[in-house]
Amino acid sequence: MSIELIDAQGRPLPTRVVNLFPPSRSPSEDLMQSHLAFDLSEWFRSKEASCNDSILVTIESWEPKRFRLELEPAEERERHRDEIEAKNRELADLIFDTLENSVYEFIPISSIISIYLRLSDPRGYPGDHWMEVVKRDPRMELSLPGITYAENLSLLESIPLEGKPKIVEKRFSKEEGERVYRFKVVFKHRKEVWRVIEIQGKQTLADFDRILRDVFGHDAFDHLSGFWKLIRRGNTKRYRRIDLGSINPFEGGEAADLRIAGLDLKIGDRMEYVYDFGDWIEHEIVLEEIKPPEPNVEYPRLVERNRPRYKYCEHCRAKGKRMVATYICIECSQEQGREVMVCEECLEEYHGDHYAEKYVY
Repeated sequence: MSIELIDAQGRPLPTRVVNLFPPSRSPSEDLMQSHLAFDLSEWFRSKEASCNDSILVTIESWEPKRFRLELEPAEERERHRDEIEAKNRELADLIFDTLENSVYEFIPISSIISIYLRLSDPRGYPGDHWMEVVKRDPRMELSLPGITYAENLSLLESIPLEGKPKIVEKRFSKEEGERVYRFKVVFKHRKEVWRVIEIQGKQTLADFDRILRDVFGHDAFDHLSGFWKLIRRGNTKRYRRIDLGSINPFEGGEAADLRIAGLDLKIGDRMEYVYDFGDWIEHEIVLEEIKPPEPNVEYPRLVERNRPRYKYCEHCRAKGKRMVATYICIECSQEQGREVMVCEECLEEYHGDHYAEKYVY
């Protein structure tokens, strides 16, 4: 590859190509490949360059490859600090916008070139190196070979060597703790089944878990559950899931003590609740309203629910009786390709050794 480096007056720079070997950290790294680099030491000496000075690079021609280099003293670059910060903010926002609209929660480093071309003034005074821009932006992190979301998006404090990240509550006032959060909770795979629950900001996800188990008929003394906060990715219909932790009905769990007001939720925000990590029963949660508490009301509470559409036990129906089915036999349903609905009495009589689940209306 032929590359020409010129100075501000268009004269070729005295340089040579050298091989650089990164410092090895272990004997196994001694055979690491070298990197090609330009030795500009003669030019640096002629310019009396200091270690904090910068090099402004202008692409004069892409074919043939010709780059103009200008040495900029540190004090000169400092005079452009406002321009640099503005360019850094614009670049950071463009990178994050690209990340938000990517199919995956990741963009490759090769995308940086096209992102630079989207700057409002790509030929203007340059900001800092894109790696520094990403490094300083709390929304993103550089994870070779690309850029992904940072782990500490307001809720996550740090990632320990073992276990899950520690969740950090947002600080809130006593008044904020008294406010009531109105959530609509829907079965993910049966949208006709839903509940509306009100809970105070000072109450915990353990309190939320208990009422969810109650109003959806889940076992209150068995199975783990868990909460996730969903963050919309830009203007897309995709969400990122922030794991808030699990709930153990006997032993607490990572999410048990997290308070609702500390989750930094706004009206329209979404969460996800999963009961029983084996069967993975998913519930979608949307925050509909935040309001003052009503006098003489005990929270959390169920305030609204779907109108039940009852199904009836097929064994009782065959006998001429009309009995609401309370269970679905999973084994028979899978074998017959339809819902096999039974009441509790017929479940024991006809499906005693089958796997069945309580049916929620």
